[in-house]
Amino acid sequence: MRRPFICLSLGLLVLGGCGKDQEPQRDYAAPGSNYDLSHWKLTLPDDQASEVRAEKLEAGYASRYFHLSESGAMVFIAPAGAGTTKNSDYPRSELREVLDPADDNRNWSGSGFHQLKASCRVMQAPSTEKIIVGQIHGFDARPLVKLQWQKGKLRALIKQHPKGDNEDLSHTFSVPVNNDLFSYSIEVRDGVLSVEANGERFSHDFYAADPAWRDVAFYFKAGAYVQDDDGSADEVGEVQFTELAVHHGG
Repeated sequence: MRRPFICLSLGLLVLGGCGKDQEPQRDYAAPGSNYDLSHWKLTLPDDQASEVRAEKLEAGYASRYFHLSESGAMVFIAPAGAGTTKNSDYPRSELREVLDPADDNRNWSGSGFHQLKASCRVMQAPSTEKIIVGQIHGFDARPLVKLQWQKGKLRALIKQHPKGDNEDLSHTFSVPVNNDLFSYSIEVRDGVLSVEANGERFSHDFYAADPAWRDVAFYFKAGAYVQDDDGSADEVGEVQFTELAVHHGG
C-alpha cells in the first residue's frame, strides 16, 4: 500500500450465521481471496451484533447476511428487529473501515482528502422503507453524514454538531433511484463534506458549522443499516453493491 494515498477496493465476504435465527450452513461464495478486505470489519445483525475482523473476512467467512450473488454483487442482508449494537436501535449488516486492523482507535481527520465511492441497489426494504447505505461516522462522536434510501429516494442526513445539540441538516436528491442501480460518493476535503448521487452534488462546510469537528476522527461505513426495530422476521433490508472503494490523500 502506497502512502500517503490509499485505495481500497472491496470484494465480498461470507459469514457464518449465529443466534436465534441461525440456519444450516450453505455454500455461499466467498471471494475474499480475490479482494482486499484487510482494512474492513463487518457488523452482523445477529443477537450479539457480532463483529467479524479483517483477517476472518480475508479468509472467506460465510453466511446469509453477507455473500456474493450469482451476478457477482456484494450482498448485505439485515432483518428488521434483529440484533443491534449498544448505541443503536437498528440492525445492520455493514462494513466499518479500519485503517489499522489491530487498532480501531486509528482513524482519519477531516483535513486532507477522503472519499468513499460506491454503486449499489436496494433489493428489499422493511415496512419503514428506510436503509442507510453509506456513512461517515465520528469516532466517539455522532455520524457526520448518513446516506439514506427512503421509499426510492436518497437523502443525505448531516449532523451539525459532533456532540450536544442533535440538529440535522437534510438534503433530498431530486432524482428517485427506486430499486435501480445507482452510484454515490461521499467525500471530505479539508473540512468540507460533499455527497454526490447520480451526478447531483451537495456540499456542506462542517468545520465552519462547528469547529468542534476539527477534534473528531472519522471512518467510512457501507452496507445495509436497516432503520426498523420492530418489524417481523420476514421483513429484511437487502442491498447489493457492485462497486465499493475508498481513497485517502494528503
